Amino acid sequence: MKRRATLLLPLIATLLLAACEKVLDINDTANHELVLNGVPAAGRQAFVYFATTRFFLDTSLVQPVSGAQLTLTINGTPYTPAYEDRCKYFFPYTLQENDSLQIDITTPQGRTVHAETYVPYYPAVSQFSARNYAGQAFNFHVVNMRLDDHAGIKEYYNFLITERDSGARYNNWTGLIDTVDTVHYTYFAIQGHPEVTSNDVNPYIPMAELPGVGKLYSRMMFTDQLIDGQQYQLPIFIIRTVDTNEIPPFKHEYLVRVESVTPARWNYMLSASSQGSMYSMFSEQGEVRSNVDGALGTFAGTASREFRFDPDTLPALGH
Repeated sequence: MKRRATLLLPLIATLLLAACEKVLDINDTANHELVLNGVPAAGRQAFVYFATTRFFLDTSLVQPVSGAQLTLTINGTPYTPAYEDRCKYFFPYTLQENDSLQIDITTPQGRTVHAETYVPYYPAVSQFSARNYAGQAFNFHVVNMRLDDHAGIKEYYNFLITERDSGARYNNWTGLIDTVDTVHYTYFAIQGHPEVTSNDVNPYIPMAELPGVGKLYSRMMFTDQLIDGQQYQLPIFIIRTVDTNEIPPFKHEYLVRVESVTPARWNYMLSASSQGSMYSMFSEQGEVRSNVDGALGTFAGTASREFRFDPDTLPALGH
């Protein structure tokens, strides 16, 4: 008898809990934070993104702040937005290096937002060249460029490389031909020079190590602390796995971007990359650096040089 009663208890408990089920209406009663993001870039139209944080059940991707008044002051001259598109406010000005910027925003509720930044000098890069070594399993690309650092100016550099693959590829799983057009970050190594392998270097997502060359990175950031005013050769190594499922002519293209960023953007990128949730659910989260008063986000300038090359048309190493 005791055994039968023991078996019935879980069933009775389940029925009671099911009978007590209640549907709750979850309302958005939180005080939303203001969000300002802007990366003023040399050679591009000035714009900022301004909105509020989004309730987690809200399906709308943008949360505009109706009636907000924005003023962007560039080199002492105030500008108002020429137009707005999905919380992006565009100003009638094309940014140039060494521009000084100040953004001021007032909402109908009397909340104010303020931030300041500048557009850094373009990174002085010259003598860009690339060579290729074609192997059976891997293609090995060597990129050389010269960086002419500006003397007496504290500069912060950011290097990253993206690859675009486009064409037709055989799918082993389906047995069909897939059309491919993808852009993704590429891992690279900068050969061991003391100037960029010291503690001054801040890797962004460091990966495995390439024997005889160094660690692989998807992004590398370093200052000019050890190369101020110098001409510096940067040998960059890229490895691409040979994909035998690609159907010729299959197109590969690399984009090498060299950025000069402000200290505020430097600190933002480093603090954002250190967040534990980006790599492990067990890591402790940290604080993301911001230079905006009265809102979340960052307002920090950049200037970049870009170099494109097709690895399949590169001259072979030794030629």
